Amino acid sequence: MKTMKKLVAALLVLTLVLALTATAMAGCKFSIHDYVKFNKNAVAYSDTRDSKSTDTIISKGSIGCVEGYVGNWVRVRLTPYGTDGNFTCPDYGTCWTAWFKSGDLKACVASDVTGDVLVRFSQGGVGLSKPGIRDEEGFYFFKDKGDTRISDECYKKVQATAKVWLHKTPSLSDSFGKALHKDQKVNYRRVYSFDDRGVMFYGVWKSGKCVWVSSLYSKLVKK
Repeated sequence: MKTMKKLVAALLVLTLVLALTATAMAGCKFSIHDYVKFNKNAVAYSDTRDSKSTDTIISKGSIGCVEGYVGNWVRVRLTPYGTDGNFTCPDYGTCWTAWFKSGDLKACVASDVTGDVLVRFSQGGVGLSKPGIRDEEGFYFFKDKGDTRISDECYKKVQATAKVWLHKTPSLSDSFGKALHKDQKVNYRRVYSFDDRGVMFYGVWKSGKCVWVSSLYSKLVKK
């Protein structure tokens, strides 16, 4: 009887060890600097606790980069390196990061557009991208891809495909304080540029001002 009790106790201990090992392995399925894709709209957390949720939501399909992990939490880089942010990587520079539950993520390769992270914000994200570099003539350009472009197409309007905020520069910074609502149209200035993620912004007219709107939530239309 004693032998049976010892065997049962040993089996219980082994079961507990295996469960803890499985949990640890689940939390470590990503490595530092791995690229990950969001497999659903995901809430960003400021810390590895459920009580630390933020107002920022990352859209399904966005691509981030792993900067750390604790258990089933993963710290994901949301902006290119070199952006003023809340995290410093000794080898690369500063960036913005947030914590996400590992179940929201899956392994992937870098973005085909930028070769790096490409995050789409379903909610929040204000200030988390900067305009491409501005030259002495006031034109914005993205890395070495040229100045603000003149559109070759004869589109006259930009139509919102969802609620989207207007900005004073082609980026998520410098909010104009007004938004377009789904299906709303504004006049297209026939110029476009990029932010430091490589996301295209259309130049539009709104309230007599030259402003910019993200192409992720808008499209060009003929009339």
